[in-house]
Amino acid sequence: MRRILLGLALSGALACAALAADVKVEADEVINDQMVGFYEQGSIGKNVWVVDSRPVGKFIAGHIPGAVSLPLDMLKKNPNSAEKLGAPKTGKLVFYCSGRECTLSVDSAAMFREMGYTDVWVYRNGVPGWNQKAQPLLAEADFIQKGNLVLIDTAPGQDTISVASNKLVQLTQADLRSAKGHNALANLSKNAPIMVLDRGDMGLVNGVLEDLREQDFRRLAYFPVKAWKGAMAAAPALTMITWAPIYGPGQIAPKDFEAAVAANKFILDVRPTADFVGGHFKGAVNLPIEDMERDFAKIPKDVPVFVNCATGAKSQKTYDILGRKGYTNVSYLDAEIACKGESCTIKE
Repeated sequence: MRRILLGLALSGALACAALAADVKVEADEVINDQMVGFYEQGSIGKNVWVVDSRPVGKFIAGHIPGAVSLPLDMLKKNPNSAEKLGAPKTGKLVFYCSGRECTLSVDSAAMFREMGYTDVWVYRNGVPGWNQKAQPLLAEADFIQKGNLVLIDTAPGQDTISVASNKLVQLTQADLRSAKGHNALANLSKNAPIMVLDRGDMGLVNGVLEDLREQDFRRLAYFPVKAWKGAMAAAPALTMITWAPIYGPGQIAPKDFEAAVAANKFILDVRPTADFVGGHFKGAVNLPIEDMERDFAKIPKDVPVFVNCATGAKSQKTYDILGRKGYTNVSYLDAEIACKGESCTIKE
């Protein structure tokens, strides 16, 4: 019971909304239990092709194990990239992205149907639904190499993954559960990206992930040590771990985005119009990303522009598009939002 309650608490407003009883399940939809069933039965990558429609950066940070990355913008640029999946036209394909407000998976599925695939489904709950079911996300080596992560290794005394900009805690699961482990993580931001290193025991990995969820950590994934091709070294001495985000070009912190809203700055919402009508930041202007290439001139160049979508994927893409069009004062929010009326919450 404790696990169920904690899982619900950690899911946040978006996941809870996605799984509420009054949410309509679409005819082409795979629900949480079905998706978990595919995973537990070992079907993903064998007779069920699961496709992550998010940008590559989101995929490498944590994806459903066995899923293949095929971002929507890549598919639009090169429809032949669908062939890299190796799926027959009659094969079962399931697309997902960052939750019910994310339409990347829906649009990808529609393109596959147009190409003649006949058994196409959408996991609309996406990553938030997967997290709500307390299932593991698999990270990629590129994300660990990128740095600014916290690695947790349950094999004291063994050489471990070594990347200078990452923090590392090497303790047994028992020690992680003790005062020693809790003290090491006591000052760690709950938004810190944490990777649990897998040394061949997924039962242990899942146990550590569950322990971390119970401590309210939100950005969790695992990575198999055997997949690492980089440097290995002895773990540093145990210290109290801290973490702070490093924002990329154009990316804005949630508190700064909220300040821009409060100051009546130009807020550009690039979600579909129906989602915008359902709720948005106060004073925001809606221009769906699908219309951006055609209608970008409607966006002023002489004021700062702050971009949001439902999950960060489309806002980052908009930043790239506007940059190519000559806009030099654009910031984007890379976070999940949930809006009702003009009241919105941000979950980084």
